[in-house]
Amino acid sequence: MIVDQNKINEAVSTVVGYGGEHILNCVQCGACSAVCPGVKAGFPLLCRHLIRSLLNGNLEEIIEDSSSWGCQACNRCTEVCPQGVRPQEVVFAFRRYQANQLAFSTSSVTSQMNLFETGHAVYTDPREARKKVGLPEETPTSAFDEQAKKEIQTLINNSPMGALGLF
Repeated sequence: MIVDQNKINEAVSTVVGYGGEHILNCVQCGACSAVCPGVKAGFPLLCRHLIRSLLNGNLEEIIEDSSSWGCQACNRCTEVCPQGVRPQEVVFAFRRYQANQLAFSTSSVTSQMNLFETGHAVYTDPREARKKVGLPEETPTSAFDEQAKKEIQTLINNSPMGALGLF
């Protein structure tokens, strides 16, 4: 396999530019994938696999893959990442890139509408399950932060996704 450093630099700078600032911290330990509901559901391009593809410079090769829209925005990956990568932010940065290229699956429209309304692409109330395992009942996500939801809505409204008139 021939490594094209220019493709790697482009992929990393693109993701960093869209908010995945800590992508280079990833050591591919797999902690994020181990707790990811999307990975468990079979979405092949989430967490570690998405980051590996990006770090290998495969930005254009994966742009049409709709797996990134399977992220539930539960933030579990970020909670367990020992390197501070913030994998959810990398996934969302990649989504922003896809949205700006208008490369998203029609099946992602529902998740985008959910994201706009609730702050999560897919949402189930986590409080009871988190309490059972000794975690704080409220997650550090937009599910419990009205200001964060408003910020998400503003970002969506001011993106190419917002220009589509779905929201």
